[in-house]
Amino acid sequence: MIPFEQFDSTRNGKIASDHNLQSMSLDSLLVSGTMSTDVKKQTDDQNIMGACKIMHDNNIGSVIIVGLEDPEMNPIGIITERDIVRILGKLEPWQNRMPLRTIMSKPVITIESTASLAEAMDKMNSYNIRRLVVVNDENKMTGIITEKDIFKVFAKNPALMKQIFGNKFLKKHKDLYEKFADSLSDILPK
Repeated sequence: MIPFEQFDSTRNGKIASDHNLQSMSLDSLLVSGTMSTDVKKQTDDQNIMGACKIMHDNNIGSVIIVGLEDPEMNPIGIITERDIVRILGKLEPWQNRMPLRTIMSKPVITIESTASLAEAMDKMNSYNIRRLVVVNDENKMTGIITEKDIFKVFAKNPALMKQIFGNKFLKKHKDLYEKFADSLSDILPK
């Protein structure tokens, strides 16, 4: 359990000083410090079963789709667990063999690695999505950031919740926060 009053304020393996904790905000935390750089990709000619295998083998919820003929492997789409459930729910078995290019979500919604977590959250909310492909200043994919990645930041830094809900929320819902932090620490990868 992450105690409410005293929490682990590590970021990228370094413990933040008290001064840094006080100045930490969703606007000051960068996507680059939270994103995953190990992005799993699949070519657009493969079928849904290939994407499912990658998700299963890596315990992830999405695969970035790249063009078969693109040597730079630029993202052209994404296939998520939600997409797969939607497709399989149609109960049309022939769709399992369709190339990913015909069933992937597109265009890929991106965010720059220098953007803040607040910007990432706003973008996810405005597009009603849970993942953003992270790009550098040359628009090359450098990672992916998910809602789960952002939840981990909140679990480690409960003071950030104050920015969204205010002081009254933290005091009034201390028990709720502690249960939330406990459940996150149980289900999220370490």
